[in-house]
Amino acid sequence: MKIIRTALHYWFAIVSVLSFLVGWGMLAHSLKPVQSTQTTTLNTASLPALPPIQAFGGGNGNGGNGLNFSAPSNQSNFGFPILRSGGS
Repeated sequence: MKIIRTALHYWFAIVSVLSFLVGWGMLAHSLKPVQSTQTTTLNTASLPALPPIQAFGGGNGNGGNGLNFSAPSNQSNFGFPILRSGGS
């Protein structure tokens, strides 16, 4: 049993190294991406302006980013217990 286990370890090592080398060779000899001869410049003045995001009913309350986060308010539970987990 020990001989089979040792042979299996060597087999995995040899196959792993060979597959790495074959993959590396395939990647090295693959087609290279075509470089465009025309340089494209993006003119930001031609892009339309996007309206600000109005998320969570916010205006420009927090730094003008359009988001208005606030702490949850203490509302009464109408007699229902607060849900708590027993974990640490």
